[in-house]
Amino acid sequence: MTSASAMRRVLIVTGHHFADSARKVDLHFMADALRARGDHVDFLICRLSPISRLIRDGRYQEARRRPSNRWVRLGDRLEQFVWVAPFHPINLRLPLLNRLSGPIFARYGLFLPRALTERLTDYSHILIESGPSPLLTSRLRNLAQKARFIYHAADRLRTISAHPVIEKELGRTLQSYDLVHIMAEALRSDFSTDAPILYLPHGISKAEFDQSSSNPYASERNAISVGDMLFDPELIDVLSVSFPEWNFHVFGRNAKPSQMRSNIVVHGEVPFSAIVPFIKFADIGLASYRPSKDADYLSQSSLKMIQYSYCRLPIVAPDFAATGRDHVSGYRPGEAASMLAAFRCAMSYDRNSIDVSSILDWEETVERLFGLEASGPSP
Repeated sequence: MTSASAMRRVLIVTGHHFADSARKVDLHFMADALRARGDHVDFLICRLSPISRLIRDGRYQEARRRPSNRWVRLGDRLEQFVWVAPFHPINLRLPLLNRLSGPIFARYGLFLPRALTERLTDYSHILIESGPSPLLTSRLRNLAQKARFIYHAADRLRTISAHPVIEKELGRTLQSYDLVHIMAEALRSDFSTDAPILYLPHGISKAEFDQSSSNPYASERNAISVGDMLFDPELIDVLSVSFPEWNFHVFGRNAKPSQMRSNIVVHGEVPFSAIVPFIKFADIGLASYRPSKDADYLSQSSLKMIQYSYCRLPIVAPDFAATGRDHVSGYRPGEAASMLAAFRCAMSYDRNSIDVSSILDWEETVERLFGLEASGPSP
């Protein structure tokens, strides 16, 4: 437990995840680890405005179920501010429209509400997640001069189709960050050589996996797919037809096969605690990413692949996300024969040979990420 004088107050700025979402990602796990040691964590949720309703962004409906534009206490040392702004940056797809809208979207940070800005002097750390959040860095830095700023490079901005002005602003303000956190070595070359880069893979909730003891499966031969980022249904479609004796369990709000079959179970979005036993007692892990520009970093940064690995699951993933782990069998997207070959390889892989010694838990990750004031970033 942290002493009162050493307590950290952390602001996490994200345009993707609500603090109280049923679906847990790295930011939630880090927040839990910080709070467990006595630190205070605030979430600023951005990328919401009337535009969200016009483009039918599912996050808009989620935001409507929560108080907006004010601080809300969610638990001990945990608060959330859901910011619904007059507008927010979106990729307009056409180069001309993006160029015309760039100067407008660049002013996004000027509209931060007073209820938020008057708290900024309290923070010891501000973590800026990849997405629209870098557009807020300049204003936040001016108002939170004592805070240590961390850029959390969860994804390449091009891969998630962010508006080009965000990448431009990130480059302009890169010197404002005390640390650039990358979870894949493939991302190192995206930044200048003098950037304060820390390569630190995701942690996992080891205790939850270790303590899980109830097998949720009614039969043997179960493959699991977790998450809907860049989800490609083709892998599930092909495997479920060719391996009718196998069951395919799919988790994620927007993760669905093109056609339902009797051996496919779609679970939708469920709490992380409910997914843990399905991962632990599965036989094969699926990472069915669809091809996307510069998505090679997923081979190291994919949280589900780290969770699969800790449970010693052979993994099937597209070639661009299959490097760096011997137990990942790669396939060529769009080629059914390649998918089948990769799955057969996973079926015969010796699970006992999978090395888990380098996998961190979230407590170790948090200490390395937020405890670097004295030593500075490591290579």
